[in-house]
Amino acid sequence: MSDAVAMDDLVEAMSHRGTPMTPESALFIVLQAVESMKDRRVVLDAGGIEVDEHGVVKINELCSPAVDDREAQEGVATLLETALVPAPATVLELTARLRSETVFTHSALAAELAAALVPLNRGAAQRMLGRLVREHHRPVRPEESDDEAADADEKLTRGLDEQGQRPAPSADATEPDATVRDDWDRPVKKKGPSTLQALVVLGMSTALLGAAAVFLWSRLRG
Repeated sequence: MSDAVAMDDLVEAMSHRGTPMTPESALFIVLQAVESMKDRRVVLDAGGIEVDEHGVVKINELCSPAVDDREAQEGVATLLETALVPAPATVLELTARLRSETVFTHSALAAELAAALVPLNRGAAQRMLGRLVREHHRPVRPEESDDEAADADEKLTRGLDEQGQRPAPSADATEPDATVRDDWDRPVKKKGPSTLQALVVLGMSTALLGAAAVFLWSRLRG
């Protein structure tokens, strides 16, 4: 299981990421570990339980052999309490039953764990565990240090203070702009002919009238 992750590493990594392992996930991991103890009783240890990218759980040599079923049962209760801190009420009730005078057989111990997961969809639960392991293998985005974050906050604050201290534009500087904006709303005035143009037209008209008068006078005399 080269891609496998120890349960304690997975629990710790998820806690650091801000998404602690749910009681259901922890219970399903322990259930699969207990089911693999059919042929040999061991004291389960979070470092000796491995989960791979397919959600398959196996136990390794870090889980020491148990003297009897009572010691194995006590190991399951201790694992549940240490893997989930603080342990929810349902888990505490389960561990209390495991620490009672009753010694469960292997099948009865597995049934107790499975009953705490009702309704249990094994296929969905295994896919969920596989996804947790794959996410565990993904590199975590580096976070800026506290000093870098404090320096960035200081620069941002200083920049905002400097922006707030800048003088506002004076009324004299903005008055021409306001005048132009007022002109936009006014109707466009039609410009009449200039004085020079009027004088030129008047002179040309006088000359034409004079020429016409001379022409008529000459015709009348002839």
